[in-house]
Amino acid sequence: MKLDKKFAVEYKVGIVSSLSASIIWVILISLWSLIAANIISLWHSEVVLFWQYLIAGISIGAMLVGSFQIYKNSSNKFKPRFPSLSMDYVYKEIETELHFKTRENIAYSSNYNIFALKDLSEMKRSHNWTGDYISSPILESPHNHKVELCKDASSLTTAKIIFDVPLEKNEPTTFKLKYELGDSSKIMQPIIGHLVRNPTERIILRLCVPNNMVRSVKRCVYADSFAQINLSQPQIIHRKIIGNNDVYEWVIDNPSLLYYYRISWEFS
Repeated sequence: MKLDKKFAVEYKVGIVSSLSASIIWVILISLWSLIAANIISLWHSEVVLFWQYLIAGISIGAMLVGSFQIYKNSSNKFKPRFPSLSMDYVYKEIETELHFKTRENIAYSSNYNIFALKDLSEMKRSHNWTGDYISSPILESPHNHKVELCKDASSLTTAKIIFDVPLEKNEPTTFKLKYELGDSSKIMQPIIGHLVRNPTERIILRLCVPNNMVRSVKRCVYADSFAQINLSQPQIIHRKIIGNNDVYEWVIDNPSLLYYYRISWEFS
């Protein structure tokens, strides 16, 4: 499962905005240089031509208009845009497992241990499954929490967890979110990852497959959820053989905000 496309879109919009601002500054600097050249020409020339006055006037006008627009929009338009971070709660631990029963039938589960930073009645979790089937979310909780599937226009599957009794500030809770997944067309991206959007003390990512189903299982940290900007070299994860399954696990203590932690592999 991969989180989350919205971050990558916002990240790219921020880059485009910053580049646009840079281009405008280059144009303004060029205009200022042209104005300076015209002023020097006017100062030293005994015969001042009409076109020199015209170019100087146009340049000064364009500079003033451009500077005003930069000043007007500097507070928002040209600042890089990053995803908003929800600080309603922190994760004490997230334990996520992708378990292949067969190549086509997969089970996904995430155990959440959260700590409320303020009064909280619900929270949302979004997932992006790249196979061809995902069930409605299933919630297991000792606290009688409930789950609803949120319907939106995005490709993400979003579950809303409604707490049985609203959490108070500094109150913890735990629950497990599960999905049944299908990949009969064998189109899924062979990855499982987590994008850190809340302060988190520990992440556990686990891949469980029948013996010898996968190879070249690696872990890596990225600055974006498209995994285009890697912050470390991919490292091999060694398997643990438990009965008829191969298990690959990555434990991350004190992960950094907005980093994307991902396990990838190849099918044998």
